[in-house]
Amino acid sequence: MAYIAAAFKMAETKGSFLAQRVYEQIREQIQTGKISPGTRLVNRKMAIELGTSMVPVREALNRLTSEGLLEHLPGGGNFVRKLNRKEIVQLYEFRESLEVFAAREAAKNIQDYHLKHLTRICDDWEGILEKIKATESGKTTGTTLRRWLDDDLEFHSVIVEAADNSWLAKVAMDLKMMTLVVRNKPEMLSYEAALVTQSDHLALLEAFRNHNADRAEVVIRGHIKQGLDFIMANQ
Repeated sequence: MAYIAAAFKMAETKGSFLAQRVYEQIREQIQTGKISPGTRLVNRKMAIELGTSMVPVREALNRLTSEGLLEHLPGGGNFVRKLNRKEIVQLYEFRESLEVFAAREAAKNIQDYHLKHLTRICDDWEGILEKIKATESGKTTGTTLRRWLDDDLEFHSVIVEAADNSWLAKVAMDLKMMTLVVRNKPEMLSYEAALVTQSDHLALLEAFRNHNADRAEVVIRGHIKQGLDFIMANQ
């Protein structure tokens, strides 16, 4: 009986690992623009492309739907969410309200390990900036964009964690994930745009080091507004 239980446990662990890997692969394709907004994702086709069965694909698509990156239409399947201009404005306005609150709370409650984490991310961004600057076009590739957006998601995750509010954590990160849908074109991130973004991140880091909630609010509010203006100009 112990052998059977162990076998079931091993199979369950393997299944969870596979579902996570498939989830990350599909999310990456959405994140980098390989799968564009409005695209229908067919379980069987995705399973063949990813070299797996339909079970982990179905689990991954369900998870992406719950996070808002996909939308499920009854009888129609799963589609990469495509936001219209009104929805984008609403998304960023809501994000602004929540992230201002998060930044202010983080400035009050942030710990040394949070600051070290944010510093490491900013250091990684410096390396990405150099890669973008070195390209002939002065813009990102799909791989570079993925790394930049992963760092961006992580940076904001740390802020939310430092805010120490479990209710905020769920809502804020779901909204942050949604921005992947409208920021998945490598050509959108030029060296100049990346430089401005990095400047905001460094200013936020300095505000957190000084536990300056007012300064953190000013920076994050401007950061979100600037992000919206950039997205709307590139639609």
